[in-house]
Amino acid sequence: MAHICQCLSRLSTFRRDFPVTVAGNHRKTGEQFVEEVVSLAHGLVQLGVTPGDVVAISAYNSDWYLEWLLAIAFVGGIAAPLNYRWSFEEARLAMKAVKPVMLVIDESCYSWYFKFQQNDIPSLKWHVLLDSPSSDFTNKSNVLTQGILMKHLVKPLELNYSSAPEGAVIICFTSGTTGKPKGVTISHEALIIQSLAKIAIVGYSEDDVYLHTAPLCHIGGLSSAMTMLMVGGCHVFMPKFDAKLAVSAIEQYAVTSFITVPAIMASLISIVRHKETWKGGETVKKILNGGGSLSLELIKDINIFFHKAKLISAYGMTEACSSLTFLTLYDPMQKTTYHPFQTYGEVGSNLIHQPQGICVGKAASHVELKVCVDSSGDIGRILTRGPHLMLKYWDQTLANSSSRSNEVWLDTGDIGSMDCHGNLWLLGRTNGRIKSGGENVYPEEVEAILLEHPGIASVVIVGIPDACFTETVAACIQPRENWQWLEHSTSNEDNHLSRKNLQQYCLENNLSRFKIPKIFIEWRKPFPVTTTGKIRRDQVRKELMSELQILHSNL
Repeated sequence: MAHICQCLSRLSTFRRDFPVTVAGNHRKTGEQFVEEVVSLAHGLVQLGVTPGDVVAISAYNSDWYLEWLLAIAFVGGIAAPLNYRWSFEEARLAMKAVKPVMLVIDESCYSWYFKFQQNDIPSLKWHVLLDSPSSDFTNKSNVLTQGILMKHLVKPLELNYSSAPEGAVIICFTSGTTGKPKGVTISHEALIIQSLAKIAIVGYSEDDVYLHTAPLCHIGGLSSAMTMLMVGGCHVFMPKFDAKLAVSAIEQYAVTSFITVPAIMASLISIVRHKETWKGGETVKKILNGGGSLSLELIKDINIFFHKAKLISAYGMTEACSSLTFLTLYDPMQKTTYHPFQTYGEVGSNLIHQPQGICVGKAASHVELKVCVDSSGDIGRILTRGPHLMLKYWDQTLANSSSRSNEVWLDTGDIGSMDCHGNLWLLGRTNGRIKSGGENVYPEEVEAILLEHPGIASVVIVGIPDACFTETVAACIQPRENWQWLEHSTSNEDNHLSRKNLQQYCLENNLSRFKIPKIFIEWRKPFPVTTTGKIRRDQVRKELMSELQILHSNL
């Protein structure tokens, strides 16, 4: 049976004397790392944690966090990573849903500890602190530390791990762009298959020095960490993402790979651009992007500042254990090889964003995809099935049991099409669809067109209620530096943006008239995003409607 702790044998032998984790002043070899995982697992067993028990963990990224994930799996437990950025109420709802026997925290959410004493979670038996506790904590009788649990080092190491029912290992919460986050139950098998896909497609190996830029409470961070454990690469941790710290870490540790989302990539480029010397461009060989498509301008910047890096974009979701499809945007080893969706200079640059949506590449070899279309054309709901799927939402019945794994199709919630080469094209989200005058408008399609405009740095499209058309298409734009927004201008002067000239631009780029925004507004602050960098479209819509009401009342 598949088990993520199978990576421990490789780490304790092949990577025995090589560093596998770097966190501040802590460096651990493969042997030391495995010893700590097994010792911690032994402590959990002695305490009374049994197969199927849920252990909630909320902390900054660290080597300890990774050890906990493996130790919980080792004893057959199910880890439930909570997002330390959540409010207490969000954390409380998640805890009530998964009923953990243990809560593991660090300084990122000390306040939760005191509140959980007052708002009792009946299942909760133990609290564990990852860092040095103050007297406020040590005075509580049910508080443990990592040191207490690991006091008995087990030698010789016996890698006799257990499994939870149905092979569950992680409850990973969705990032919650709308509504409350849902607990997605992920299996050992799904994590291992996802890791093998990333190894094959991205090319990770034991020579990689991987910088953790994504939190370990998200599926992107989790699946990439598992991949690096399987190959035996070196993990470099920083508590949470900070662009300056990340740039420094890339140079200090000769980082070779990391994952990103567009917002993270843009912040890295903004730092690197102003450095007098930049060594990271020589060491970074692999960049995997998720959480949204990169603009063409950002792709060009990556090619300049990370010129030796293979740049791959992935499309996926928590319920599918991360990436479903992969698209190579740039490969320095094949500059002269034409690929219709790679961007070598200007080659193919207009083929990534097209009126039919955004190309996200081909499915990984273990992934089945299909598009359920209606009679009106080749666009429809994107479905997937295979061993990568979640077992279930935690509070629902089993969705992907072994007897049905080849029968169950999961609706991704996305709309798109498949071309004759097997490339998937995303048009938008089912629940983000705008209904205007009886026609469907997908925000991502309109955004892709407007992002091609040289004066637009960022744009979010939303639907605003309208008495005649049901909804009106509205565009919130952020101009590029040195470009000026002129609300009522009809001028076509250079560096001027206005409603009229942007509508004309949409027409010239073959966007159907009913899809062209009727409302344009300059957005003067960062767009609200989830912790994985996804736009909170619902929040943008709410703020825009409030602003439009204020403007209307002042007329």
